[in-house]
Amino acid sequence: MKPVLTKRGVAELLLFCVAAGWGIGFPVMKIVVNDYPVMMVLGLRFLLSALLMLPFSLKKLSKIPPQTLLAGVLLGLLLGGSFIFLIYGLQRTTASNTGFLAGLSVIWVLLLTGPLGGKRPSCEAMLATLFGVAGLYLMADIHGLQLHLGDGLVVIGSLFTAVHILALDRFCARHDTMTLTFLQIATMAVMFIGLQAISGGEVMPHAWSGKLIIALGVTALFSTVIAFWVQTHYQRHTTPTRAILIYNLEPVFSALFALWLLRETLSANVILGGGLILLGMCIPGVLKTFTQRYRKSSNAETEWEG
Repeated sequence: MKPVLTKRGVAELLLFCVAAGWGIGFPVMKIVVNDYPVMMVLGLRFLLSALLMLPFSLKKLSKIPPQTLLAGVLLGLLLGGSFIFLIYGLQRTTASNTGFLAGLSVIWVLLLTGPLGGKRPSCEAMLATLFGVAGLYLMADIHGLQLHLGDGLVVIGSLFTAVHILALDRFCARHDTMTLTFLQIATMAVMFIGLQAISGGEVMPHAWSGKLIIALGVTALFSTVIAFWVQTHYQRHTTPTRAILIYNLEPVFSALFALWLLRETLSANVILGGGLILLGMCIPGVLKTFTQRYRKSSNAETEWEG
């Protein structure tokens, strides 16, 4: 009797949970960033994440090469910049908008990969960008050339995320991934706590409300530590293309959690615009899957005829 779920099926189900863990992050953060300073919340979130990851990273941290330390700090600064724009944007727009617009990072990666490698952007990247820009126009309710501040900050954050992804792709082949991840998270914790202290604000809250504790626990544990562990251990059991398609469900989860937790309403523009962005995110993976299947069937027919 065949098992109900294969190893690949279990892996993809867990990656599906990773997308949900990422998706819940924006609505949960939205609950607390209007009551507490953004830098304080981010500092506490990544400090807790670093402490949770420390037992798994301690052995490798005792012998960190200087190049790995530099790479981890640089990646942390890039990702930290992304979070600053995303969360400040989240304060000024809805959690559902933030989820979909943050997903533009997938499209920016496709658009930037070619030029950074000395090549023109691929047709898939151009098509994905077209859908992404159209979705942005609808979702952000742009009047003339004026983009709402909150949505604009999230778009800038998505560009930082794209640059971080490209840098991570380059560094991962040369350095230990667990060490890099811990260094990124620790760098962000120091960065956010330092910025909060320099600004003269409170580094620690005077009163720990229940919603702050829940938000920190959910985002540090589920959206960061567990999500990374699952991604690192189970992504190899499926194809990169299928993994990316699963990760693209993050904004959908973000919108669903925003409806549930924040009682947000989705206008027709948000639904249509978010759908276009999601379609743009999925187009390259879908086209790649169909192309691979077409080539396999063509090769099989050629061999049969031969």
